[in-house]
Formats: sequence, C-alpha cells, structure tokens
Amino acid sequence: MKKFLYIAAMTMLLASCTEDFKDWTTPQSNTQGEKVTFGNGTITPVDVIDFGALSDDIETVQVCEINAVTSSDPTYVPEYTITLNGEEFPLEPDGTMDAKDLEQYVVVLYGQEPVVRTLTAQVKCIMNNEATAVAIVSDEFNVRVIPDAPTISSAYYYIGSSNNWTACDASYQLSNGGGDVYANPVFSVVVPAVYDANGARTDNWFKIYSQETMDLGVDNFWNGDFIGYPVNGENEMSGEFIEGANDVIAFAFKIPADIEADKYRLTFDMFNRTFTIEPLIDLGEPDLWYLVGSCIGNGSWGNEAGNVGIALIPMYPKTDNYNINTYVGYFPAGQGFKLIHTPGSWDEQWGQKDGIFVKNDGGSSDITVPEDGYYEITYDMEADALTIMKYAGTVAVYGQIAMPGAYQGWDTGSNLMDPMSTVVENHDWIIKGVTYDATELKFAADNSWDVNWGGPAFPLGLGEHNSLENIPVQAGTYDVIFNDILGEYYFIAK
Repeated sequence: MKKFLYIAAMTMLLASCTEDFKDWTTPQSNTQGEKVTFGNGTITPVDVIDFGALSDDIETVQVCEINAVTSSDPTYVPEYTITLNGEEFPLEPDGTMDAKDLEQYVVVLYGQEPVVRTLTAQVKCIMNNEATAVAIVSDEFNVRVIPDAPTISSAYYYIGSSNNWTACDASYQLSNGGGDVYANPVFSVVVPAVYDANGARTDNWFKIYSQETMDLGVDNFWNGDFIGYPVNGENEMSGEFIEGANDVIAFAFKIPADIEADKYRLTFDMFNRTFTIEPLIDLGEPDLWYLVGSCIGNGSWGNEAGNVGIALIPMYPKTDNYNINTYVGYFPAGQGFKLIHTPGSWDEQWGQKDGIFVKNDGGSSDITVPEDGYYEITYDMEADALTIMKYAGTVAVYGQIAMPGAYQGWDTGSNLMDPMSTVVENHDWIIKGVTYDATELKFAADNSWDVNWGGPAFPLGLGEHNSLENIPVQAGTYDVIFNDILGEYYFIAK
C-alpha cells in the first residue's frame, strides 16, 4: 500500500505552508483556532484494468482503493483527484473515475493497441471545511490499462480465385499505408476478375488471412484463422466480417460473375470489423486537353510539348469517365486563354466567338471570364461540349506541395512539386520524370500533415482531404500533376 506522502495547509486568503508526512500530528490552525489532527490514509493499487473485459455501458472504473484520510474535525470533507502521467482527473472517494476519460487518455498517449499501458499515478486529497483547505498527496503508484480493441495483425493477404487458392502467396497483400495498424486499421487490395477457358467472367471466391496464418507455412496453413463470412458464398458487397477457424467459423466471400468489372478493390476495416467490395472498370487511357494563355502558367502562350507545366497546364480526367476533362483555378477578368488538345499544335482548340465557345474555328478569340475569381472548366469529349462556371467552394493558398511516402520516410518537407502558375494565384503543381519502385504516398501542404490528400486510386484520382488512405503507386517513371483545390492528381506514365 502507498501512504499519503505530505500535506500543504492552504488557509484561504493567507500564505500556504507545506508539512512533511511525519508532522501530520502537528496542529493545523483553522479560522476558529482549534487544534485539528489528520489520521493516516493509504492508497492501494488495483489489478490491470482491461477495457475489453468490461461492459460497453460502464460509466466508472476503479483505479485504486482509498483508505480515506480522517480528521479530528468532522467539518473537513475529503475531495479527491488523480494525476496520471501529469494530467489531473476527478476521482471519487471509492477510488473510481470516469471510464471514458481514462480509456481515451490512454489511447491518446499510446494508441489503440490492446496491450498493457502503465501510467504513473498520484492521488491528491483536499480536506476542506470551506474556511481552510489542506492538500494531502500520495506517493506515486502505477495504474495499468489495456484499451478495448480487436487484435490487428501487421499484415493481411488475399487467397481465392484470383490466385488459384495458393497458400502462403503474397501476390495480393493488403495495405494500410504503413505505420501503426491501430492508427491506420483500414487495409485494401485490388485483385483481378477471373475468367473461364472460354473467356467468360466467373465468380470470384476468396478469404483474407493474417500474417500469423502466413507464418504457419504451407503444411499448417489451413489450420490458421481466416477472415470470412458466417455463410459460405455470401455475395454482399459490404457488411461485417467474421474471423476464426477455416470453414468452421469463417467461410468464403463470393463476388458474383454478373458484377461486371475488370478488377475489384477489397477494403477491410480491421478495427470496426467491416468490409466493402468495389468493382473497378478499365476505362482505357485518359485523353488530356491543356490550358494555355496569358493567365495560364507563365503567361507566354508557349504551346510546345516542353512547356507542359510551364506555359501549358493539363486538365484532369474524371476518375469514372475519362471522356471528361475538368479543371478548377483562379482566372482574372479579361485575360485570355484557350484549350488545346496536342502540345505543339493549334489544330484542335477551343476559343470564344460572339460570346459562344467554339471548337477549331480559325477566327475564334480567346476565352475570358467576366470577373476575377475561381472557375470550373469542364470539357465533355463525348458530347463535345465545353462549360465554364464560377466555382463556389472554399479555396486555400499553399506555399508548397510535397509528396511524402514510404519511399522517402514520409518526410513532408522533401520531394517538392513545382508550381505551374507564376502570373496568377497558383493551385497546380507538377514534378517531371520521377521514378518509383512500388510505394505509397500522399500529397501534403506546407511541410506539415495538417493538410494532406490521399486515396486508393492510381494512376489518377480525386484525393480526399486528410484521408487515412495512401495512394498505391506502381513502379514506373511519371510526370505527376496535382490540383490543390479539388485534390485531383494524375501520374502520367512516361
């Protein structure tokens, strides 16, 4: 047991003093001048607090046992607090505190992993009679806590029709983007559709397994635990998964053949125990159009191929329809620009004539906007239609954009992109001829993680603000473009 260590007499509106524990019997003065003595209290630590074993609706949890300090003056009432690793919390006389406060504090300090976390604790007792207060502080002791969380493996793998149910095959390893699996518990992988000998798409049956099952080796592989569904061949595209013994608890998922797609993105949230299956359709190669003009890039109107990112700004294909190119940026009133299809050529272009957008008209004028501001340009190649509208979203301006990733230690201050616009407010960035091994990365603003963009799509996508997902870059050499208003990006293979 830990004894209360020392006392500090704090007379209201008077100077305070501190007494050693051995002098507790020394008289303390209250406002009436009576002799007051305090009996010896003790603190007893409790066993490990395992939130996983507690009821979800529990409101308080015992962090210590208190043998209360006593007073010869019954007007003194004890009030308790507990300090955990320097942070003070309210404490009840029976040694309990708010359960949610304790667990959240441990998670903030150490993360969600369900292992024992040891906090250094001290209990403070304020003996108060509303005229005089005496503070009594215990010796240090430990409070040990296990957060409530499922066990999450360091790695997960697909096994199923796409890899011929090959045991211990790492061809389709799921990724959470690296780092702490409790900070990033969402794992995903893209697997191809499967076909029969006649080229017809067939059902894709599969399960997911952990690194621990992988480590059992081929001979004992099927004795491990698997992530699956309670009903064999369940074909829901989202829901809750189950984990356990193969074909006893966890049965196979099934993606039906009539879910027409070339690939499927499988995403598993290992903390919330949920899954989603997303069909992916091969859209072919994107077809780019470019902006050029006095308010574009360096304003030189230089349309040569070498001026991409300097005087030419590429537009961005929509992720679900490559026939549509979009762009959002700042345009000053009266400054002209055009759209061209092929760098170095004016043969295919969009201009303006009599207030109407026209294509391939040798007599067309430059396109202008009526007032300064942010505009969204959309060109639908299939409909052969160009629209330009005011952009109503919120816009921030950044001094730099970096590409932190696993390939460079997730450093937000290096691998910087070049701004494309130098004559107007810049929102487009480029880096040319960069070569990657297979890796994952994000876009980050101003040497910080406060503003970043990530996502599951490659080679192009609409980056989500402060996403937990990292962009899965395939090995190759690319010109990379990025728009910081919408988070649009495109890794253009070279």
